Amino acid sequence: MAGEFTLVELSKIETDPGRKSVIDTLLMESDIMQIVPWETIGALSTNVIRMGTLPSVGFRKVNAGFSVGTSALEQKVENISLMGAFFDVDKAIVRAKNTSVNPRAINQVMMTKAMAYKFNDKFINGNPESDPEEFKGLEQRVDDVVTEGFTGQSIDVAGGSTTEGILNSSAISLNFLNKFDQAMYQIKGHNPDFAIMNSNTLLAIRAILRKEKLLDTTKDFFDRTIDVYGNTRLIDIGVTADQTTEILAEDETKGGGTAEVSIYFIKFAIGEFFWGIQEYPLEVDDKGLLEDKPIYRTEVDWPLGLAMADQYSIARLYGVIPTNAS
Repeated sequence: MAGEFTLVELSKIETDPGRKSVIDTLLMESDIMQIVPWETIGALSTNVIRMGTLPSVGFRKVNAGFSVGTSALEQKVENISLMGAFFDVDKAIVRAKNTSVNPRAINQVMMTKAMAYKFNDKFINGNPESDPEEFKGLEQRVDDVVTEGFTGQSIDVAGGSTTEGILNSSAISLNFLNKFDQAMYQIKGHNPDFAIMNSNTLLAIRAILRKEKLLDTTKDFFDRTIDVYGNTRLIDIGVTADQTTEILAEDETKGGGTAEVSIYFIKFAIGEFFWGIQEYPLEVDDKGLLEDKPIYRTEVDWPLGLAMADQYSIARLYGVIPTNAS
């Protein structure tokens, strides 16, 4: 369908070197961006239609009609956030002869990496109530669907008691896998595309799956190995732009402990499950040397957001301690 694509597909056909460089850096630094499908909406917001109450269906007598059944549709507004950056380099640095790399090129790579980390962070932690300029992330969205009554989309590993590390014993590891399967089953079709976690959790799950001979792998766009359980890719969401702070930090207390972390499950499909929206596709504009200052500038502009049409497209498994703690 026109106006729908993933960044991987766009990278394959992109002919502008500057734009392709930005796209490829985003893809390299964000596993999420490799699979999110994007819909171009040409506006700053869009109405998402969700199915509400289904119509009643029954049986009729001979020579009688069916009773009239009515259904309900729900409208939800999803908004665009204006993401982008200026890549500025002083003219003196650009013209210096003793640099081993192109300063504008390395600046662009660094700034694009920062954009990827920012997107990764807000994909989980975005909260427009605290910052109206950002889009709503998975944590807030799971809370929303639970509030709507879909309580099965948020699952406690230990059922409300303080948890032990999922590597503590074989019995605890198997209980964790059972809860992991339960969270996967809560996704429509029982087959999430991604399970998103932090690095320690990924390594712990990899160890459990390897021991149980349940670990599979696949390759991403850059031929890097990705862990797979069933048909679900296991993804480390990584760190923020400071390179040290985990996006999914082990400081949650929701499950009754003090050093817990969550895993998020997600299924993508435009108009059906979960997807990305953009006012227009990512633009990269080399503005050259500015008139008012001795600065070379490149502008990257991408007005984007997230949209969800089905409450069963996301789930959260919380109370996870990815160690052998007792």
